[in-house]
Order: sequence, then C-alpha cells, then structure tokens
Amino acid sequence: MMFLINVPVDHRDRLNYVLDLAWNIFIKRLALRRIKVNKESSMQLHYASLINSLGELMCIDKDDVFTIELEHSYHGKNVDIVCYYNNFKAAVELKCFKKSSNRATDTDMYDVLKDIERLLDFEDFAVKRFLCLTDNPYYMNGEHSGHAESVSISHGTLYVTENPIISSWAGKWKNKSRDRTLHFNKDIGFEWFQENEWYFLNMRLD
Repeated sequence: MMFLINVPVDHRDRLNYVLDLAWNIFIKRLALRRIKVNKESSMQLHYASLINSLGELMCIDKDDVFTIELEHSYHGKNVDIVCYYNNFKAAVELKCFKKSSNRATDTDMYDVLKDIERLLDFEDFAVKRFLCLTDNPYYMNGEHSGHAESVSISHGTLYVTENPIISSWAGKWKNKSRDRTLHFNKDIGFEWFQENEWYFLNMRLD
C-alpha cells in the first residue's frame, strides 16, 4: 500500500499527523483565497471540517474510530475542538485576530498565554495543540512595549517555567478578568510562520 507510506503507525502520532495535515491544507487554501476567515468561528469551522475528513480517511485499520466535537465541555469550560482517534484524544484551542477589528493587542496576547497555560494543565489529552491566526504582523514582530511587553508573544519569545507571567496592568483596571498571574508547567517558546499576508502559530504542547 504505497500511498500510506508516510502515515505514522503509532496512533498518537497519526492523530498529530491529521492535525498538521489539516492545518497545512487550511493555511494554503486561506492564502489562495479559496476560503475566507473573518473571525475565530469561521476559522474553527474550516479547520474542523478538514480534520473530520482526514480523520475519517485515516481509519485504515479494521477497528479504527475517529470522532470530533466542537465546543467540548471540559472542567466547566469549552475546548474549541476535541477529536478522538481510537484511544487517543486531542484538545485544540484557537485564536484569530483580524487587523480590521482594531483589537486591544495587549489583552489579546494575555489571552493567548492564558489558553496555553490551560492546555498545558489538561491531564486527559494525549495531544494538545494551540493555533493562532492573524493578518496583523504586530503580534509576530512588533515592538512590544508598555503593557504589551509583559505579555509578549513575538517570534523568539521564551517563557521559562520558573518565572510567573504577571501583566503590567494587574490591579490597575476596573476589569479584573485578566489580572491573574499565569504559570507554565514547562518552558514555552514562540515560533511564528507566514503564508502570504497571514501569520500563524502552530504549537504542540504535549
């Protein structure tokens, strides 16, 4: 069966293979304008559709089973995408930041770090993936000063597990939803990629 030569034998590796292949196809189709993404929900829809199709195609052994859920409830909060390949389960969190939305980039970056912290703490998933998509190069290579400097996710940034992440606005704003100090249980580095006008993170956290 020569057409299966590059498909991993290990089922956990095969699940990661599905997520990576789906993402590569998603990014290429997006860059070619064959699909449109205007917010996180459309990103989730297009990516999950590819995962579902490829996951089904990867059921190549007699007893293989692949399933997918969107907005899966885990410990009282939703996970954007959860998929199962036989006995292995993957959690995928997504973020999409469009330049046209004029978002507050410092709080966006805090939310990225918060999602990563949450994924790192998941105990029931063999595969953990964080994906971020944006058409704003500031997140990748901007000069992050002021509040943004304390929560930077720029290319090459490294957070080591011994050092807590404390936003510089903590205790200064009426809205306390992003005041919490964050802790990573492993060292995390940021490596961004670019495809035409799109910039993205594809982070394996397992």
